[in-house]
Amino acid sequence: MKENGRVRSVFVSEVVDDGWHLPKEALREIEFRYERARNREYAEVCRRREQHRGDWLTDKVAKKYAVKAWVWRVLNDNQYTGKVRKIGEELQTRYGVTELEAINILFERNVSDYVNKYYRIKNLIPRNVAMNEIYEAVMEDYRVVG
Repeated sequence: MKENGRVRSVFVSEVVDDGWHLPKEALREIEFRYERARNREYAEVCRRREQHRGDWLTDKVAKKYAVKAWVWRVLNDNQYTGKVRKIGEELQTRYGVTELEAINILFERNVSDYVNKYYRIKNLIPRNVAMNEIYEAVMEDYRVVG
């Protein structure tokens, strides 16, 4: 069907009554893209686990390093001194966190996010896939006309 010089797809043959009245082709495409995105996320978490070096970060470990750094910061007017930097480097080498993550852990910022991140990697739990984005992309591709 041509409309304003553009070709639009119209599906009238196989419509599934799922409340949205989507064509079967669109539903199959949504399922395919969702499964592909889940597989990518799983592959990414597997890759990160293989690359991880050292022990795994926990709340207890993060608190221990934050307390160590706090003592040296109190002694040095809350400055990020060489001793605090060494504590951060030890955290990096022993637990495989990035430099920014180590600094934030030492200053007790976003610690639960980092602990959750490494828990997911350790237990091979992929991030959630945004189903709404997949649905919107498929609907944009198919341009379903009612």
